[in-house]
Amino acid sequence: MSGIFKAISRQRSAVDVAGAGREAITTQFSKGRLDTCGVYGHLTPNEENLLADLWERILDDFDKPLDSIEGDPVARPVESDDDLERQKAKEVQESSPFEVIEGCMYNQSVAEKCKELGIVSECGADGELVPKFESQLPDNTLKSVFWSVIREDHPDVLILRFLRARKWDLEKSYKMAIAAIKWRIQEHVEEIVWYGDTANDASLMWKGVSYAHGKDKLGQPIIWSGSCLHHQKDQSYPQLKRYLIWMMETLRQLLSPPIERVCLVMDLTDHSNANMDWPFVKTFLKFLEAYYPECLGICIVYNGPWWFSGVWKLISPLLDPVVASKVQFAQKPEGLLKFIDEKQLLEKRGGKDAYSYEYVKPDPEENKLMFDKEGRTVATEKLRLLQEQFVKATTDWVKAKEGGDDDGFAAAARRRVELSDQVKAAASELDKYTRARHFYTRTGVLQGNVVDWTKVQNIS
Repeated sequence: MSGIFKAISRQRSAVDVAGAGREAITTQFSKGRLDTCGVYGHLTPNEENLLADLWERILDDFDKPLDSIEGDPVARPVESDDDLERQKAKEVQESSPFEVIEGCMYNQSVAEKCKELGIVSECGADGELVPKFESQLPDNTLKSVFWSVIREDHPDVLILRFLRARKWDLEKSYKMAIAAIKWRIQEHVEEIVWYGDTANDASLMWKGVSYAHGKDKLGQPIIWSGSCLHHQKDQSYPQLKRYLIWMMETLRQLLSPPIERVCLVMDLTDHSNANMDWPFVKTFLKFLEAYYPECLGICIVYNGPWWFSGVWKLISPLLDPVVASKVQFAQKPEGLLKFIDEKQLLEKRGGKDAYSYEYVKPDPEENKLMFDKEGRTVATEKLRLLQEQFVKATTDWVKAKEGGDDDGFAAAARRRVELSDQVKAAASELDKYTRARHFYTRTGVLQGNVVDWTKVQNIS
């Protein structure tokens, strides 16, 4: 068990370059005030200078092939031959199929299940809900891959995550970012985003092993993860990994500065040894540590076995105090209410929110725009031109800092903010052509860049 918390401890926390640390998570909740140290829109002059320094480092390599740029080693969370595991799963599916939940067969995707249910699209030649994947990367340079990673984010938001994760050490931050970008290519994240939850394992989506709903007292989205619903044998490891990546990419859409982290509730109610899955735990923690840094705001372990908190007391003194404070324990609803308002807490956990997860299946025509290649081309060109203007403004910003031109630095900074809003809007428009709609768009929770958790109640 100590391995779990040691892995969590590597999820580095930001420390202001002047030396002051971020407030402990318990202090933030007791004050009812989110600590925005090092977050986009809340930077100190020193932090803004370091951000400019990292941008200079990135732009120096912008036109280089990604493979030629040195980064941290790309580590696999679990040593697994994904192709072999997929073949094994296919053989089980064909030779001895079994039902996992509610008619969802082992290794059956959401798209396959929908076709079985008669949910097909008139846009697809064979009724497919999403067109065949087409990479939007024009080449393998850092510039092309970098923008594919940013998507609808503000460019500075992602970069600041790596700076905070490596405590504002420029070289370490840069190598960490390069490793994360290379990992995304290795894991085909662009393709995962393209197909969305239609390519996910149907049983995972129908069960709702993990889902986002509501927000905590700091405004952070809550991820409910019920361990009793998870069984390692119910899906192949490649499908589980795909589900995790899809979930993390979807969460990025539900976050907007200064809310850049989530509240994870690890609900261990009815947990047994049959629910323990070490490859899953290792993969999830590796993603948080290396590839989606600074995404965890607080982790609440709810209703854990009696021995769980005892192990924590033994090892917590060995961990970074800021990280250790992110892991909190709650045995009863009263413990959850310290962090989650009663109206946002699920009824089944002692609150007043009547929501109960139910997977909303795809609409046959929801991805109609993805079949429109001409519209995608127009949206792509509009975004490309804005990205070039943003890079130009960033170059001016960096040069003004190096030349000690304070007025020029401030003017370029304002221009960057203006352009970043335009880039974000154009990227959101292109997103309609390159990302399949998903559970949170179908429920109405996510409309454009607006997140409204009250809309989901109208579905059930």
